[in-house]
Amino acid sequence: MAQFHVLAVDDSIIDRMLIERLLKTSSFHVTVVDSGTKALKFLGLVEDEVRNEKPTSNATETEQVVEVNLIITDYCMPGMTGYDLLRKIKESNSLKDIPVVIMSSENVPSRINRMEALAVTILEKLSSSAYKELGIIWNLKEDIERMRNTVSMIKAVLLDAEAKANNHQVINWLEDLKDVLYDADDVLDDFSIEDLNRIVMARNSIVRQTQIFFSKSNKLAYGHKLGHKMKAIQKRLDDIAKIKHALQLNDRHIENPIVYREQRQTYSFVSKDEVLGRDEEKKCIKRYLLDINATDNVSIIPIVGIGGLGKTALAQLVYNDNDVQKHFELKMWVYVSDEFDIKKVAQDIIGDEKNSKMELVQQKLRNKIEGKKFLLVLDDMWNEDRELWLKLKSLFVEGGKGSMIIVTTRSHTVAKITGTHPPLFLKGLDSQKSQELFSRVVAFGELKEQNDLELLDIGRDIVKKCAGIPLAIRTIGSLLFSRNLGRRDWLYFKDVEFSKIDQHKDKIFEILKLSYDHLPSFLKKCFAYCSLFPKGFVFEKNTLIQLWVAEGFIQQSNDIRCVEDVGHEYFMSLLSMSFFQDVTVDDCGGVSTCKMHDLMHDLAQLMVGNEYVVVEGEEANIGIRTRYLSSRCTELQLAPTSFSYKLRTFLLHPQINASNYLRQSYNLSLSGLKFLRVLTLCGLKIVAIANSFEDMKHLRYLDLSQNTALEHLPSGITSLQNLQTLKLSGCADLRILPENLNKSLRHIELNGCNRLTCMPQGLGKLTNLQTLTCFALRNGSTSINDLGELNNLRGRLEIKGLVFLRNNAAEVQSAKVLLGKQHLQQLELRWLYDDNSHPWLSPPSLSIGQKRSWLEDEMILQGLQPYHSLQKLVIDGFCGKSLPDWIGNLSSLLTLEIHNCNCLTSLPEAICNLVSLQKLCIYNCLLLQERYGRSYGKEWRIISSIREVEILPMKPSLLKYFS
Repeated sequence: MAQFHVLAVDDSIIDRMLIERLLKTSSFHVTVVDSGTKALKFLGLVEDEVRNEKPTSNATETEQVVEVNLIITDYCMPGMTGYDLLRKIKESNSLKDIPVVIMSSENVPSRINRMEALAVTILEKLSSSAYKELGIIWNLKEDIERMRNTVSMIKAVLLDAEAKANNHQVINWLEDLKDVLYDADDVLDDFSIEDLNRIVMARNSIVRQTQIFFSKSNKLAYGHKLGHKMKAIQKRLDDIAKIKHALQLNDRHIENPIVYREQRQTYSFVSKDEVLGRDEEKKCIKRYLLDINATDNVSIIPIVGIGGLGKTALAQLVYNDNDVQKHFELKMWVYVSDEFDIKKVAQDIIGDEKNSKMELVQQKLRNKIEGKKFLLVLDDMWNEDRELWLKLKSLFVEGGKGSMIIVTTRSHTVAKITGTHPPLFLKGLDSQKSQELFSRVVAFGELKEQNDLELLDIGRDIVKKCAGIPLAIRTIGSLLFSRNLGRRDWLYFKDVEFSKIDQHKDKIFEILKLSYDHLPSFLKKCFAYCSLFPKGFVFEKNTLIQLWVAEGFIQQSNDIRCVEDVGHEYFMSLLSMSFFQDVTVDDCGGVSTCKMHDLMHDLAQLMVGNEYVVVEGEEANIGIRTRYLSSRCTELQLAPTSFSYKLRTFLLHPQINASNYLRQSYNLSLSGLKFLRVLTLCGLKIVAIANSFEDMKHLRYLDLSQNTALEHLPSGITSLQNLQTLKLSGCADLRILPENLNKSLRHIELNGCNRLTCMPQGLGKLTNLQTLTCFALRNGSTSINDLGELNNLRGRLEIKGLVFLRNNAAEVQSAKVLLGKQHLQQLELRWLYDDNSHPWLSPPSLSIGQKRSWLEDEMILQGLQPYHSLQKLVIDGFCGKSLPDWIGNLSSLLTLEIHNCNCLTSLPEAICNLVSLQKLCIYNCLLLQERYGRSYGKEWRIISSIREVEILPMKPSLLKYFS
């Protein structure tokens, strides 16, 4: 009698205990695969029947399994839901009778939370006074009210749907609901966009066609068209509401299990210099690294441990140790991850992404390390192919004797094939260090309060379940820290919620997920969005916030804060709960970039539904429910039959070693992506862009940065009435921006646009601008006065080409165009376009009209007085003899840099009043160098109290050319 064959589709979240029991039952034959796609391959439902995965089975190798009798699948899997798998099986004549059991995992509720957030967004729009007014204008008042009531009614049963999510009919109902909510949001956006167009065009009284377009008859025609769309959405909502009754879903109020403390701004992440309990491990590695008797050219030390134990943190601790830094002539760090590409690793080491030929890359690497004693860290390595490893290792044999490589990995096999020293197997922290880390994260301080002592006692039981894993301790500690909790709440958390962890084999992952489950719905959406980026990706804080704003994830605040400030609070909240790590700070002390731990990235990918798709190959078959798409393939083709028109996000992240060369003839069509909110096409070396933006009326975020050959932007960009963010940094050949950019713009980034020598007409009307990284001047171009009304600017502003203002110096002096910019943090004032060209020479303006030039420059600088809260000031190419007195009023100034100012004779006396000043840099300023030099300057004492003073004949970045 043939064995009963069970196919289990296990993506690591399914109930492991059930599968383990099945495996122990001799009457069952069990095959385990980890995705719906592999299940389809196993069942023969795809053309490629090659099974790359060796199935887990309790059958002997000689047994032949002729059929599958039962399929057990998790609902939530990467790329395909359990219901999608069920539908495909039922569509097959040969397999349709096989029973399928869909297991409900905890990430179904997480998707419900994101759906609840989407429903809230729609209700906010429908309930706003703006939409009520629009309803009157377009004769759709009753339609809007009816839709609002229906969405409210459906939203009320989402919590009950969560409780019944093990029913595939409920799951299907939720998927249909999510789809219609997205479509409803698109229609409502259409609604407001058309009204915005109506207002904009109505203001243009010159164009007669505008009056015709908005005649009474045409207005009614559009109202009829819009009404038809809303009625179609309403019908779908009504059908979903009817099924709600059939499924017996009842009203329940959705609330988070623990009240979220929004107002807390403090974040409690543990930085790499606060690693606890790893002193012995550090000493062990240092003994290997500093061994003076080492004779091999290169030795390898593997650090092995499960995710979250702190392998990377330990490697960082050793890497930055003073003794280690002095011992090695060359130090390098490469994040490897699961994509083991020898050329990419070599490119990362030499810092060269341009060379595509392996011969050139390996030769540069050999030249770099030849004869030098180096330390290399290969972080998070997964490659278990010994031949590949030996090929990589061969590139390092020419290093100096005593060179060392540290490999961090979760795999014992990796340690075995790489190590020349015995592996260091990292274990969990002991109970004392675990408790110390927990106390530090929860910030108990000196435990003066009796309540703190009681909470700490409860915390000991919670810490025990974290198995000494720092990431788990930090995550749970951050979760508890971020909420207003008393003793009763902690007991409930320990006895009820945290007790569920014991039921799961993968405890660390479940601990992280428990922290995720306690996020408010709006933060869940922001976290899930990060799944579109690859592991090891460096997130820029401001970019991430701009993306969240563009996608509508930021809830409107009741106070006067702008959405970016609320987005900053979202980011800091996720950081405070350890969803982000490896933070870097900018010159003003604010968070600049961060990363996400690999386990957190895995969590984000598992929490998203089938509306998120990450494509690795060249063809993307977009499903009907796909809304967010990310790819790293520059040859990506959107299938003609796909539903790509519904996409809201399209991110193209090129591979480092790809050719990345796109001309205007590139056949990736963007014209059909009419609902896009976010479009990223950066680093592709695009030469020109087809004027296909007119249909993208929803577009809010456009990133074309690092396209070094791009010279012009299509004029269609000016028709994007909702565009908020335009990123063009690194477009070195960009010469001009389109005139009359839309007033909706809030962020324009132009770092590294070296050929941009003027600003477009109408820039001064963009009063919503918060980011303008560069303002370029030339004769007859945009006036400096265009900056006068842009008082919402924040962050960094560079003004270059100030030399062209000399003929209007008196006007600039009186205009004070920067004085009202209270939010500006960094200001760079450059008289020339590029301070890197011939920095050792005096400014060319000194040769003609020298006296007149310094007087005019002093007037110009006097007129460019910033608000007193400025934190960083750079003055470059200034030809005056003295700096203005207002510098002494910059009470918050942290950094002052003076470049290429060879006529400047002294610093202002008021520099002594700058109590916040921590850094003073003087480059290529001959007179200042003589006067304030550390060992010989007569006036050194005036600046000696400043923490960091650097006086050099040129910028440090240029010294390498003369070494």
